[in-house]
Parts: sequence; C-alpha cells; structure tokens
Amino acid sequence: MPNAILRAGPFASSSDSFLNEQDPLIVGSFANVSVYPVNCANTTSSSAWPWRYNDVLSKSLTTHTGCESTPGGESPTESSAISNSGSVKTATGNFSASNSASSNRGTTIITGLSFAYQATQSFQIKITYNGLASASAGQTIDPSSKITFSDSSSGSVIDGFPSLSGSVTSTLPASTVPVFFNASLNVGIGIEFPDDICTPNTGSANASSTLSVEFL
Repeated sequence: MPNAILRAGPFASSSDSFLNEQDPLIVGSFANVSVYPVNCANTTSSSAWPWRYNDVLSKSLTTHTGCESTPGGESPTESSAISNSGSVKTATGNFSASNSASSNRGTTIITGLSFAYQATQSFQIKITYNGLASASAGQTIDPSSKITFSDSSSGSVIDGFPSLSGSVTSTLPASTVPVFFNASLNVGIGIEFPDDICTPNTGSANASSTLSVEFL
C-alpha cells in the first residue's frame, strides 16, 4: 500500500481507527462484532501486515425436556442454551467457515465473517453461502423455520428453506479510512412436540452452514 495512506489499526471500530486486538473477541447475539482487523486491500501474502478476519458463531438450542402439570392439563417443558463465540484468524488466500448443530426442538446457528480494509484501488470478493436445515424422519417442521443470507456490501437479504445456496460478488471501493465488511448466514429450524409431550422428543432438528470468501 502506498505511503499516501496512513495505516489504521491494527484493529478498528466505527468510532476509533487505531485499536489493539480485542481479547477475547466480544460477539453479540446475532454474530455481530464491534471491532474489526484492518487489512491492506486483498493482499494476503504480507508477513508485515497479515490479512485477518473475524470468524464468529451465534448458536441457540432449544431442548424438549418433558412436561409439567398445569391447571389446564399437561404442558410441554423446554430448556434453552445460547452461546456466542468467535476468534480472529489469519488468511493466506481464500478462506471459509463451517458450523453445524442439532437439538430435539429448535436449532439456530448464525455463521459470520467480517473484516475491515484500506485500499488505494477497488477490488472484488465473492461470497459463497450454503445453508441446510433438516429434521429426522417422522418429525413435523415448524413453519417459522428459515434460512437467510446477508452481507453489508449488497445490503440485501436472501432467504430460502430448507436449503439456501448461492454466491454474491461485491466490488469493495477504495478508501483511505477503514471500511467494514461482514457477511452472515442464519440457519434456523424447529420441530413440533411429539404426540406424547411428556416424553422428550427423540427426533432432531439439524442445521449446518458454510460461508466462503474468494478474492477475485
């Protein structure tokens, strides 16, 4: 990168372009982050300025645990577990992230990739997404189940079910200040309670996702 650009970073946020690495990386409930590693355009071969990105995951699992007695009769019981995790990784070329999870009631995983960059010329990246939701045999899928893909460059949301796959090519503009990019794939599936609501469901709601970034 020419000297005309003052190098920001090594990390940046919307309010500060000169930050140190956030350790641990703080991930929100929708795989969102506030601090991004700053890169030199699409140059992934520099040892002096390693090309880094945030690899994040938000996961929500709902488990059917049985039933309880209520004035109106037996009602099913559930438990929920929500986790948000992520790390900063180094890319030496194209990169990707894959996740999967399952439960006997509801499963949602949000896979996210994000980074910031500075560049004297625009460059292109291609984001490929593959999401899949499935239920074991004999299960009824909740109609609210969905899969969505979004990225900050296009600003659009693409949805489908029970699978969603495709790619988006974006031109990232030149900028002397850090520009932030993120892409996320949200795979969510729920299954109905069994006829015997007091016996935990033996079926499964399964979700898997893969996001890939290719430099063109």
